[in-house]
Amino acid sequence: MRKWAAVAGLTLVGTTLHGLPAPSAAATVSAVDPVAAIQRQLVKGRGVRVVEYDTFNDGDGWRRFKPTKGVIGFGDGKVVATDLVNQPGNVRDICIGKRQWQHNPSQKRPKGKKWVNVSEILPWLCTLHLEAGGLQLDKPDVLAAVLATTTSGQPSVTYDGVSTSIHQGVMSFRQLWAVRPELHPEPRDGEYGEWPIEWRLWIGTDGLVRRAWVKWRQPEGRFKGRTDGQGWFGFIDDIRYSDWGMKLTIKPPPPSQTTALKLPKA
Repeated sequence: MRKWAAVAGLTLVGTTLHGLPAPSAAATVSAVDPVAAIQRQLVKGRGVRVVEYDTFNDGDGWRRFKPTKGVIGFGDGKVVATDLVNQPGNVRDICIGKRQWQHNPSQKRPKGKKWVNVSEILPWLCTLHLEAGGLQLDKPDVLAAVLATTTSGQPSVTYDGVSTSIHQGVMSFRQLWAVRPELHPEPRDGEYGEWPIEWRLWIGTDGLVRRAWVKWRQPEGRFKGRTDGQGWFGFIDDIRYSDWGMKLTIKPPPPSQTTALKLPKA
């Protein structure tokens, strides 16, 4: 879920919720409210399986990365843990609260130590959200704001054995910032607040999202000159969700197999 880390520090950014179009009649294919449906899933001992495909454009065309796969654990109305394997390299990250452990098969470790505790040195790597391209599905006001920008909806394909309807629309960075102010950029970057974030959600008859697709671009900013004259970086986040409500308790790796992270000396 960090496949575009090659451009470190880029974050989704947009300004106030106003002028949001109302959902069209065609968008109301599912009678179950997705906001409420997802909130009902966020209970202790339950989770969801995810497969995420990231596509990135740095001026040399669109490149799709191998998927990140794993599970997301819930509790107390929120995401509490993740267990994800990133490609290439089969790098596995377990996040529980603010603690994170990583297993990278390509890195040498002391004998018997498969895992590294990276929490104290790199505490920002854990992202405990049910998120697609900054559209945080587990946060009710964010998902409600996304759905308020729906422009069309119609019956679609079956995912995870459930019939879905595809809902799609466009929201601006400014509209996203209104419900996720932590993503708001420096004032000098706010000029692209009206840039669009295109989104599609495949919502099952039970109100649960089975696929989320989000596409956006961001200016070069402090990475000026890195896009071969294009002037912006492009992103596509495409996530499949399955086994909603699966029994799941994500546990830390055994202490006997864990060592502390040591950064190279300067």
